Amino acid sequence: MAGNSRLFDPRGLGQPPAKGHFWRVVQPWVYSLVGLLFVAVVLALFYPTWKRGQHMKAQTEFLQKDINQKQEELANLQEEAGRLKDDPFTVERMSRDTLNVARPGEVIFKFQPYRTNALTPQEGRLPAAPMEAKKKP
Repeated sequence: MAGNSRLFDPRGLGQPPAKGHFWRVVQPWVYSLVGLLFVAVVLALFYPTWKRGQHMKAQTEFLQKDINQKQEELANLQEEAGRLKDDPFTVERMSRDTLNVARPGEVIFKFQPYRTNALTPQEGRLPAAPMEAKKKP
């Protein structure tokens, strides 16, 4: 086993190393460093392309979702347009609701919307303190 070792050979311990012994010791390390350098260069060259591809995939997914949403909206609008074209009851209901149109002899009652518990911007502010309270004695 000791005869197969490149780094340590106990037989030649007291003798000067043979010519080229240094290169046999350093050669695996040099090859490893050259390989790592090659891998680093390849990664440096292809990383921007890979990153751009990932960005394009994300953008494609976003745009596809937007297209699907717009197609659903278009289908709903086309359905509503078809109802307005074919159904007189829908036309009557929409004209009554949006245009406040009534038949002759009908009376329209309008009710104010119920007040909610939500604060208006004026109600959310604290009351202003009197000027005397702001002055220091």
